[in-house]
Amino acid sequence: MTESHPLLAELADIIETDTAPAMGIAPGWWLVLLLALLAAALVVWLATKRRQQLLRQGGLLAAQTEMQQLVANETVDPAAINQLLKRLIRHYAPNSPLLSCNISDWQQFLQAQDTTVTWPDLNALLYQPKPDAADARHFADCAQNWLAQQSLPQLQQLAQHHLAQQKAGGADV
Repeated sequence: MTESHPLLAELADIIETDTAPAMGIAPGWWLVLLLALLAAALVVWLATKRRQQLLRQGGLLAAQTEMQQLVANETVDPAAINQLLKRLIRHYAPNSPLLSCNISDWQQFLQAQDTTVTWPDLNALLYQPKPDAADARHFADCAQNWLAQQSLPQLQQLAQHHLAQQKAGGADV
């Protein structure tokens, strides 16, 4: 028979512990993930706001670019410049009474915008078969100056002002 060691009886079986439950991500990493998501949401929000701002300014920037092209020509077309100004008004104030007013009211509106210069007679410029070249150039200069002075808040205010006048029943253009 085999001889047994006296301490052998005192040995106990090795019992393995249960595996640790999956704890997932440490709390610090959750905080980092939350901050990253907030930063991404902020970037998307700012990009959306900037895009909206550029879209609102797009009409004014396009009008200024087109005006430079119209003025660069040797022969200035007053009708094209007049249409450009009305398109700009339509872009920012689609229901403005300025779009359907007669030529004398339109002339008064333009003159009221810049009282430092006298705008040429639009009736003679737009409805003559061969308008005076000096008057056409002067009209182009006045229109270009007016357009350069315009800003997005001014155009939006113009739109709101004329919409308020229209709702109040005012015929003053």
